[in-house]
Amino acid sequence: MTSEEHDAKVPEGNNGNEGKNDNECNMPGVDGGRGDGKVSEHVLELSGMSCGACERIIRKIAEGSGAKAKAIDANAGIVVIEADEGKLAGIKAQLSERGFFEKGKGRRGDFSRFYAFCSKVVSGDASVSAESSILTNGIASISVLVLLSSLFYMFYLNSAQSGFSFLLLLPLVVIASVAIAASYFHSACYRESITCQNGMMVGMGIGMLAGFMVGAVVGATNGMFIGSVLGVAVGEVVGVGLGRHCGSMGALEGIMAALMSGTMGAMLSVMMLRDNLLAFLYLLFALCTVVLAGLAYMLYREQGPAPKELLEVSGPQFFAHAFWLFALMLAIMFFGPKAALVFP
Repeated sequence: MTSEEHDAKVPEGNNGNEGKNDNECNMPGVDGGRGDGKVSEHVLELSGMSCGACERIIRKIAEGSGAKAKAIDANAGIVVIEADEGKLAGIKAQLSERGFFEKGKGRRGDFSRFYAFCSKVVSGDASVSAESSILTNGIASISVLVLLSSLFYMFYLNSAQSGFSFLLLLPLVVIASVAIAASYFHSACYRESITCQNGMMVGMGIGMLAGFMVGAVVGATNGMFIGSVLGVAVGEVVGVGLGRHCGSMGALEGIMAALMSGTMGAMLSVMMLRDNLLAFLYLLFALCTVVLAGLAYMLYREQGPAPKELLEVSGPQFFAHAFWLFALMLAIMFFGPKAALVFP
């Protein structure tokens, strides 16, 4: 790039630095950052920046490494970081992990970063301790709820008419209960720092999926009215509970998402009662779980690891929340009013 083009792209505060590489600067008293402990200015040209939220992420990464982002221009893709040379490689690695690459050295949308995040969570890495704790609680809750489902089948469903058919729906109730609880508590960890954009996405996305899953299962066994009412109710609680952390707009996103998804889930099941409904519900729930995992990664990518100190739920408390939703769904499915045409 010519010196004129560089001057046009570098934000105010960089002083141009024409003819120098990204590890050099002309600050008085600084030797260009050769790892001797002195602070230098480093001009990075990054791809992946698009908005103010990206700028906040970069500033947070720099501050967490003992550096300072002096100037950021998301439109031009220029970042001026004041840091010791010895810390620069670590800052670049953290930026790459969050999707901000030096131009020509990577691109966003690479699934390897999502896989790396999942590996950290599964292995219990200290940097994602809140996410690992939620995963552990979720697995433990699934185990207990599967056991309770088995006992419910043995002592009640086994002797009931169409008991085996209902048994095939129990795993879906377990998945919905635990997935909704896990997504809710993970997203709630960001309540003090979440941006409006991310807050609206979380309120809408998790509220919608919660209402959709609950409405679909209960709609299959009880009909569209009962399925819609319960689906909308659960979606409202989840969507508003999460969306409100970014203001009234986030809460409204949760309300609107629940209204749509709760009714749509129940309607879908009623429409497919005689057309491979059970197979489709398992496929649907698998996709919903993947989307919820994607939303968790989005928060990690946009906001950083969930603050462990804001995870205000223990293992027993996590199970209690999942159990109450599980028990509520079962009670309505088996003892609530039913429409004329329902599963099985």
